[in-house]
Amino acid sequence: MNEYLAWDKLIGAGGPTLLVLLVCSIVSFVVMIERWIYFRSTRKDVTGLVAEALRQSKAGKDLAVDGPLSYVLNELLSAEEADFEEVKSRAIAEKLPEMERYLNIEATLGAVSPFIGLLGTVVGIIRAFQSLGEVAGSSMAGLNQGIAEALIATAGGLFVAIPATIAYNYFRKRVEHLVLDMEIAASRLKIGMRRG
Repeated sequence: MNEYLAWDKLIGAGGPTLLVLLVCSIVSFVVMIERWIYFRSTRKDVTGLVAEALRQSKAGKDLAVDGPLSYVLNELLSAEEADFEEVKSRAIAEKLPEMERYLNIEATLGAVSPFIGLLGTVVGIIRAFQSLGEVAGSSMAGLNQGIAEALIATAGGLFVAIPATIAYNYFRKRVEHLVLDMEIAASRLKIGMRRG
């Protein structure tokens, strides 16, 4: 393996800001996995869930399914028809923080990581210039090390920011789709209760 691509050498050459970026990267990927598991568990067939809610309602029971969609349907089943829209809005608003959990971390890491990388770039360039001015006739090793630190820190910032930004946008879209599913389910439930 090329010695310039060895992870231990990259991390060592990247300086202290690369360690901060490594922690940011780990946090970002943990959030991505947690949100992926959450949204995977919320996938439900809206039509089937509404039909099941109507069947359970006739039997005097609540839906046994967990998740934001079933929560909204259960709340609507116990609402008076006159309060339907208010109950729907409140139930969706109550579940919104659960659906958006940790997304602010992804947004923050996506925005801040390039600046942390830039800080590492500045520190690396400062070290490179310091090595030039230290001892007359010094080797280029100090200069190369400072430039390497600068470039590695920049790459590290982008390595954290790009996936974090993609994940944030993806999960924001999943939240929007889930809210839309709640609206559709509520509308179908209302029609089903009128026919019912």
